[in-house]
Amino acid sequence: MSELKEILGREVFVKFLLHNGDVIAYAWHYTEEKALNHLRRIMDYHMLKGTIQSSRSLEKWLAERLNEVLVEGERFSLPEIEYRNKKVYIELIRVPHGKTITYGELSRRAGVRYHEMLIALMRNPLQVLIPCHRLLTRRGTLMGFYPLGKEVKKRLLEMEGVHPGADENE
Repeated sequence: MSELKEILGREVFVKFLLHNGDVIAYAWHYTEEKALNHLRRIMDYHMLKGTIQSSRSLEKWLAERLNEVLVEGERFSLPEIEYRNKKVYIELIRVPHGKTITYGELSRRAGVRYHEMLIALMRNPLQVLIPCHRLLTRRGTLMGFYPLGKEVKKRLLEMEGVHPGADENE
């Protein structure tokens, strides 16, 4: 079983965007084509340039970083890149391991309109490292976790000791 499947509970394809040898974005999905398409949308949204790659060593790097964030509770340091609506990501990284906030609270903290915040989340260049899984509805239930779905989001939260009410109609 791959390290990523062990963490996510599902096999995924990952495409990485590298700039000067550093990972500045990645996208995962259940097919290679969808992972690549999602990465291109992330690149367009943030106006990122670089080399698209995939390799076992990059997947291993990602699994190690995910373990640091999900298990060890470390806060990820954003690359020195000017991401669009970066304040959304900065505020999300400030949410402590094992804690959650609402989407509305994130919008308020970041000073970004709710709709713009949702778009920024869908174009999260470093999913889980920028812990979008720590967001719940105001009722404390799960909302989408693009592109992997609510079950993966629930699994990630449970790894951090959070057990949200999972109303599947949210």
